[in-house]
Amino acid sequence: MLVKDWMTTELITIEPDDTVLDALHVMRENRLRRIPVAKGKKLLGIITEKDIKTFSPSKASTLDIYEMHNILADTLVKDVMTKNPINVAPDDPIEKAALILRDKRIGGLPVVDENGDLVGIITAIDVFDVFVEAMGMRIPGARISIVLDDRPGAIAEMAKIIKQHELNIISLATFFLKDQSMRDVVIRVSGDDVKIKSAVEELKSTGYNISSFMYMTGKTEV
Repeated sequence: MLVKDWMTTELITIEPDDTVLDALHVMRENRLRRIPVAKGKKLLGIITEKDIKTFSPSKASTLDIYEMHNILADTLVKDVMTKNPINVAPDDPIEKAALILRDKRIGGLPVVDENGDLVGIITAIDVFDVFVEAMGMRIPGARISIVLDDRPGAIAEMAKIIKQHELNIISLATFFLKDQSMRDVVIRVSGDDVKIKSAVEELKSTGYNISSFMYMTGKTEV
């Protein structure tokens, strides 16, 4: 999965010579937390709610709301925005974007193509969507969590048992445990309930450590 497959391409941008008040109005009207700052197709910066909030208190300590409004109306976006923001390319793997968002603790990344043109934006919400899709969470089925040795062939052996019970694997993900020699394999399967239960029993009898097993509807459960 690549950034271009998940990014938002219908962009709302603002120009560097627009006012901070303009930016704030655009954010509120469109329920955005960040807006790329561009001149034509060229990315110049990004302005976020945090940028505006960080700017405002330094000016607001002795000002009333009307004076603050005037300051925001007189201040240009280019004086508050983050210049030369971190960005990714459309053909970058989605994992790269996720890692940057996590490590830099930011909510969104502009996407810039090889010509330097702004072509999209990818946010933390988009990455959550990737996780939901990759885990098959919207498809009804059974979720089986199995603790396996981290060795070649371990997952294939487990999958063979599931195949023998004519179950369809919706998704499979592995996570290292604190003990790096072990993995928690989370597998979601669909099929006949009797066959699912039979597969789980065979996995247990074969010696697999089933750490959790549950049915999931594919709908939001709160």
